[in-house]
Amino acid sequence: MTTAAAVGVTEPRVNSSARRAFTGAAAALFVLFMGNNLPSALYGLLRERFGFSPLTQTLLYAVPVVAVILPGLLVFGTLSDIAGRRSLVLAGLAAFAAGDLAFMLAGDTSWLFAGRLAQGLGIALATAASTATLSDSAGGLRRDPVAAQRTAALAGTIAITGGLAVGPLAGGLLAQYAPSPRITPLAVHLGLVAAALALAWSIPGRRPRPAEAAGRWRPAMPRIPDAMRPRFRVIAIAELLCWAVLGVFSAVIASLLGSILHTSNLALTAGGLFVAIAASTLAQVGAPRLAPLTAQVTGLSVLACGLVLLLAAEGTANVVLVVAAMVCSGTGHGLVFAGNLAEVTVAAPAAERGAVLGAIYFVNYAGLGVPVIGVGVLSLWTGLETATTVAAIVIAAGCALLIPFVIRRRG
Repeated sequence: MTTAAAVGVTEPRVNSSARRAFTGAAAALFVLFMGNNLPSALYGLLRERFGFSPLTQTLLYAVPVVAVILPGLLVFGTLSDIAGRRSLVLAGLAAFAAGDLAFMLAGDTSWLFAGRLAQGLGIALATAASTATLSDSAGGLRRDPVAAQRTAALAGTIAITGGLAVGPLAGGLLAQYAPSPRITPLAVHLGLVAAALALAWSIPGRRPRPAEAAGRWRPAMPRIPDAMRPRFRVIAIAELLCWAVLGVFSAVIASLLGSILHTSNLALTAGGLFVAIAASTLAQVGAPRLAPLTAQVTGLSVLACGLVLLLAAEGTANVVLVVAAMVCSGTGHGLVFAGNLAEVTVAAPAAERGAVLGAIYFVNYAGLGVPVIGVGVLSLWTGLETATTVAAIVIAAGCALLIPFVIRRRG
């Protein structure tokens, strides 16, 4: 009787603590990735104020990815196992808040770069720790361990891609219709960062560790098991292609849609990126109904079609084609990403799954940042619209050429 009473008193407390930690981690991911894409809606406004070139615009998006986030995945990926989840999540949110403030106080372009680097540091610090917290705390929400980890994975997907989608839409709406269009979107996001900081205090701190395990932290280099390397090459190329689309869209799509549709409405131009990422989120939620290779082949095909539709929209300035291009591109991205992730999760040995997933995310961020720099450099000679067209043709061709290799792997 005493034991039952103890269980009756203790279990709700444990579940409530897990729920708060889970909520805090999901909120941190959502707010961080919302803030990462929020400036996409403001680049046109910032170009008018500071007079920077299309190359500078693309570098503002890509530099934090290449200079901070990619190295940060190696440096900070396993640090939360030593220092505790909460400290890294709080540090990440604080760094991102400093980035928001730099954008708000910017007097020239150097302030914008400083702000983007601080934001990149925030994502590098907090992403792995927040994702690990979702996995750690999901067991307090679902009794079935498999169902618990699926819940954690789905929550992470929705928080990250949902934040990426909401960021430019919220930024565009506030910049277009609220007072102080350059300041208000960032001030609102800064308030959300403060709320996420309050929620993140519920994430458990550093756990006691055996003395022999202390001080063993080191940067985690991505490593692929030998047996998986042929399969991983195809998966990595597919990831690079689908995330390159999202990176290029995030950097230039608002400006490109303004040119195609002959409008300066920030809410409308930012809405294109929202549509693409929202379509990706929905595709990822529905992808588990498909076999991984089916999702990959379908996703690459739809992604290529979306880019072809974007090229057609550039030539016709047709709103329907623009929307169709965004939906197809986003859906293709979501299917490829979800299919690849499902295949890797099943194929990787349990003891090496974390390293393989780390390599996948490293490739993803490389796709987000590196091709964007190429678009920016090319725009110096051709203009932003032509450079984006070239990128769309190259990525669409890459998708089409990769499909036979994916089908051959199925055989």
